[in-house]
Amino acid sequence: MFAFVVWDRSARKLTLARDRYGEKPLFWLLRPDGIMFASEVPPLVRLCRGDLEENSSAIGLYFLFSYIPAPDGPFRDLHQVEPGSWLECDADGAWTTGRYYSVTEAVAATHTSTDYSFACGELRRQLTEAVRQRIETADVPVATLLSGGIDSSIIATLAAKASDGPLAAYSLGFPDDPEFDESEHARAVAARLPSIVHRVVPTSQGQLLDFADGVFAHLGEPFADSSLLPTAFLCAHIEEKVALGGDAADELFAGYGTYPAIVRGAALSGILRRLLTAIPSHGNPHSIGNPRLRAAALFHRHLRQDPVDSYLSWRTYTDPAALVDLGIDVSARAAVRERIGAVGSGRLRDVQQIDLVFNLPNDMLKKVDYASMYSSVEVRLPYLDSGLVQWALALPDDFRMFGGIRKRILRDAFAADLPQQVLTRRKMGFLLPIRRWFRNGRLRDELETLLSRQTRFDREAAGRILARHAAEIADNSVLLWALYVYLRWRDNLARWAAHVAPVEHRAAVVRASAEGSGV
Repeated sequence: MFAFVVWDRSARKLTLARDRYGEKPLFWLLRPDGIMFASEVPPLVRLCRGDLEENSSAIGLYFLFSYIPAPDGPFRDLHQVEPGSWLECDADGAWTTGRYYSVTEAVAATHTSTDYSFACGELRRQLTEAVRQRIETADVPVATLLSGGIDSSIIATLAAKASDGPLAAYSLGFPDDPEFDESEHARAVAARLPSIVHRVVPTSQGQLLDFADGVFAHLGEPFADSSLLPTAFLCAHIEEKVALGGDAADELFAGYGTYPAIVRGAALSGILRRLLTAIPSHGNPHSIGNPRLRAAALFHRHLRQDPVDSYLSWRTYTDPAALVDLGIDVSARAAVRERIGAVGSGRLRDVQQIDLVFNLPNDMLKKVDYASMYSSVEVRLPYLDSGLVQWALALPDDFRMFGGIRKRILRDAFAADLPQQVLTRRKMGFLLPIRRWFRNGRLRDELETLLSRQTRFDREAAGRILARHAAEIADNSVLLWALYVYLRWRDNLARWAAHVAPVEHRAAVVRASAEGSGV
């Protein structure tokens, strides 16, 4: 993983580049007096002394997807270097960009076995080697994150076998919220590994919201994946400087429930599709509290869409109509649709590759970077070993998903290493009980205060959204959290602009008049 900038003195050109899958962020801003770049947004705000205009189109995308997808940024003229891409800028301010890596091309050029038993063994070999390399290349002790899910449990198991001595494993516990507490499953995994020194970090609503103040103070862009907070809280308790994580397994081995929904929807015959779409649909499926009923309503709505729109709709977590009522511009969705290209006929591999270039870097990997770097912890992700990524996606689709079983080959390859309760449990994710938190108590009170003093959104529309949620008429928790995070971010902009500091190690500016000095 990397994000780097190189100044070529002889050619007087600056080159920016980002790693293949987007593990590390890289922002850049072109101004009349030069190009600025940083690994996070706040230093750029300071360098510009707050003289930046909000990018309303990008903010609209944030409210749709819970994040701003690259190459856009929260301000006009502020951009993100895309994963697998480079940008070159000369001393006159002229710039060009290009791509040095395409996952689609790499997968197409990769050959894998069609023998399932052999593939299971090969997966064990490749992932074992990926874990070993990430431990051996560290010059400090390495820990591991252990949620209790299958992905992190496999990494913890392989790391324990690859480590010469004790291995610290960290899990988060929600003693006051058993529905969200996975620590029992993490303990079951750790109990099978004698070299694991397992630590469960308990937390509560009050602790997380107190902790959130510090996280939001450094959050350079609105980012509404609520799992950022528990991930950052856990990273803050890690004593080691390097830790292994289990992110990207869902994208590689088809772990999300959206995959069978898109694939099955695309495979429906024309007659059956017409019959199903004739049934009236729910006006706003996102507001349905029951997850199974919500998924059924979303599936029904997406039957009217082609695979590309279906994918984007599954990755949209708020109702566009509600956003329009708030005064939010969502027209940039069309440009995103154009950017991500086609997903063919809805084939599993196609959908996964779109996730790998869209949702993974902009949501999952950005979350890991923000959460870990807040406490100066480097999280390494063995599932993103380049050879493993290309090999896994080149496998026959039914190796990854078969008969309703997601992550089939991953489960089978490591079945002997994990407790049965981990192998068969329902996927949870690192979730927060924000649905309940917004119905009463501190979080709702804070949001009401933020909404009362803002002028960005229609106050009456925002009040209705909050009131319907509080009365349990609808589940608007995702939209309310997005509003909360955005308004907290806006509050911090003035503070960043007022704190004008010298150029630090995390930000730099190269002026057009630069005479060959290195950066």
